[in-house]
Amino acid sequence: MTTGPSVVRKVPYLNPANGFTFLRVALVPVFAWLLLVRRPPATVLAAIVFAVAAATDGVDGWVARRFQLVSGFGVFMDQLADKLLIGTALIALAFADRIPWWAVAAILAREFAIVGLRVGFARTHRAMPASRAGKTKTGAQIVAVLLLTLRPPHDGLALAFLYLAVVLTVASGIDYFVDALRGRAAEDWT
Repeated sequence: MTTGPSVVRKVPYLNPANGFTFLRVALVPVFAWLLLVRRPPATVLAAIVFAVAAATDGVDGWVARRFQLVSGFGVFMDQLADKLLIGTALIALAFADRIPWWAVAAILAREFAIVGLRVGFARTHRAMPASRAGKTKTGAQIVAVLLLTLRPPHDGLALAFLYLAVVLTVASGIDYFVDALRGRAAEDWT
């Protein structure tokens, strides 16, 4: 039985789901400034701003799925916003001498490699959605940044989460490249 041709729904770039993604991007400089101030009220405010920005990651996805606003552009921008938020946080923490630069370099090298892979897919109007490993990595990075922001310098728990985030970041990067090589990593950009 045939149901007729499938209809591809065009999703506008400016929609509520992408609005949450753009909010996350807008909160990045606010968070970085508060983090670099490093005075007690600013530190707590930085953690709150970061937590709100990180929460928009789940909200934008929920809104996109709930109201059928999922698009390749939204997937691409969501991932880019995540990398901007985490990358800025790690660089600011390293400048504040709260984490080693090698950890920042390891995480950012993976993130830039994945952005390059995503840009390659975007040029052919395809998007690479987040994998389960990628989401787990992002969760570990968020917890690590929050702990590194709120806990004392060189805190064992905060550093343990940072090292876990580094391992998960590298492992999920390998996972993405393996999926891309096998042709399983991209979906049409609608």
